[in-house]
Amino acid sequence: MAGREGPEFLSASTIKGNKVVNTAGEDLGKIEELMIDLDEGRIGYAVLSFGGFLGLGDKLFSIPWNSLSLRVHEHSFVLDVPKETLEKAEGFDKDNWPVTTRESLSQTYNYYGHEPYWQREATERTGLPGEIGSERVSGKDVTAGRESPEFLSAGTIKGDKVINTEGEDLGKIEELMIDLDDGRVGYAVLSFGGFLGMGDKLFAIPWKALSLKVHEHAFVLNIPKDVLKDAEGFDKDRWPLTRDSLFRTYTYYGYQPYWQKRETAEVTGVTGETAESPREREPARMERRAQSESHGQLKTAEEKMAQQDKERIKRMEETETDKEKLERLERERTVAERREKKYQ
Repeated sequence: MAGREGPEFLSASTIKGNKVVNTAGEDLGKIEELMIDLDEGRIGYAVLSFGGFLGLGDKLFSIPWNSLSLRVHEHSFVLDVPKETLEKAEGFDKDNWPVTTRESLSQTYNYYGHEPYWQREATERTGLPGEIGSERVSGKDVTAGRESPEFLSAGTIKGDKVINTEGEDLGKIEELMIDLDDGRVGYAVLSFGGFLGMGDKLFAIPWKALSLKVHEHAFVLNIPKDVLKDAEGFDKDRWPLTRDSLFRTYTYYGYQPYWQKRETAEVTGVTGETAESPREREPARMERRAQSESHGQLKTAEEKMAQQDKERIKRMEETETDKEKLERLERERTVAERREKKYQ
């Protein structure tokens, strides 16, 4: 990510409506919607309209996210798909969206020459070919008998009610921030409307902390009240816009940053990750890292990740103000006390 010109994150609302051009710079159309894979917390596909380009008419088209790349200074996205492929693409009417399952979406990915992301990630986790690896990871057909949809539009998710595990109203989803590198939902932006005295601030929440409650048109936030109460919010004009700033948020809520899982997979071919909190793993990591560094090298992928964690934390500590440092230390003390009470 170092030295990149463009932003790391953009809001779904900002992406929607953006112009789409081809590799020659010709206007093609615009992004109408982003469809979010609820299980993976990422863009399953973008919905594009081409406004009559190439005689494509008023139909809409499902496009894999990795076919698009941001052209920063032109406020547009480049669609890297050959003209003849677009001409033969099968569109759909606005009232009849056919891509509702991964099974149907896999046909779209294959048509445009991309491996479906869930198969690619299964290969990284298991070392087995995409479809086999995907089946091995799930152990069953994840779509069979499910009540909830596999995809929802970003526009539908935005504004949805958020409740806690007891069913109490907390607030609502204000926005989804998209990681432009791979189309993941970097974080959801929540407002709590005064709940627990949290005022008018906004809060960055890892997508994995949210789950859809279908029949109530709401998302359940699986974070304890006391953790929420001590959470650090942000003002509407100071959003977390880098992975470094987001790293602190993920570790506070006890979630491993999604980009670390991918980096581990790239090093080892297997993620080897569990739902264990990064904060709970830290003492063991520190011990292993000290042993490894005494031999002059980091020998495992996990130790490499621990070193990266250390460097990120060091950068954050170097740039934070005295007030921010005091607030961080107070939060860490509170979390440590809660954990100590839990195991007494």
